[in-house]
Amino acid sequence: MRDIVDRITAFLTCSLMVAMVLVACWQVFTRFVLNSPSTLSEEFLRYSLIWLTMLGSAYAYGKKKHLAVVFVARKVPKKYKFYVDMLVEIIVLAFVLVILLYGGTQAYQNSVGQVSSALGMPTQYLYLSVIVSGVLFLFYAVIHIFEHFRNNKKPKNLETQFESDEILE
Repeated sequence: MRDIVDRITAFLTCSLMVAMVLVACWQVFTRFVLNSPSTLSEEFLRYSLIWLTMLGSAYAYGKKKHLAVVFVARKVPKKYKFYVDMLVEIIVLAFVLVILLYGGTQAYQNSVGQVSSALGMPTQYLYLSVIVSGVLFLFYAVIHIFEHFRNNKKPKNLETQFESDEILE
C-alpha cells in the first residue's frame, strides 16, 4: 500500500513540476516577447506551487527526507531513542490532526462559493491541498509508528547476547 501511495504522490509532484516549468516558460514568453503577460499562468503557478509544496512535504516526510532538527535527538542516549522517535511522531500526529485536517477543513468550508479571479476556479481546490496533504501525513505517521514498534522488538544486538551467554556458562 505504501509503495502505491509513494508512486502516486511522486507522479503527481513530478507532473506538477513539469507543468509549472512549461507554464512559467509560457509566462516569460508572453511577458517579454509578446509584451502581453498571461494572467492565467500567474494564478496557475501560484496555486500549483501551493499544491506542490503540500504534496511534496508529505512525500518527503514519508521518505524520512524532511528537514529535521536532530541536535537534541543525537544527545539522547540510545536506550531513549525509541521514546524520542515516538514523541516526534506524536507531535507530528497532533499537528496533522489539528492544523492540517481540522484547520484545512475549516478553510475549505470557508472558501465555499469563492472563485479565483483569473482562472475562474473554485478556491476550495486550493484549500483541498491542505486536507490531502494532511491525510498523506497521517498515513505516513501511522506507518512510521508501526515501524518504530517493529524495529524496537528486534532481538538485542550480538554483543549483549554474547555477554549474557558468557554469564550463563
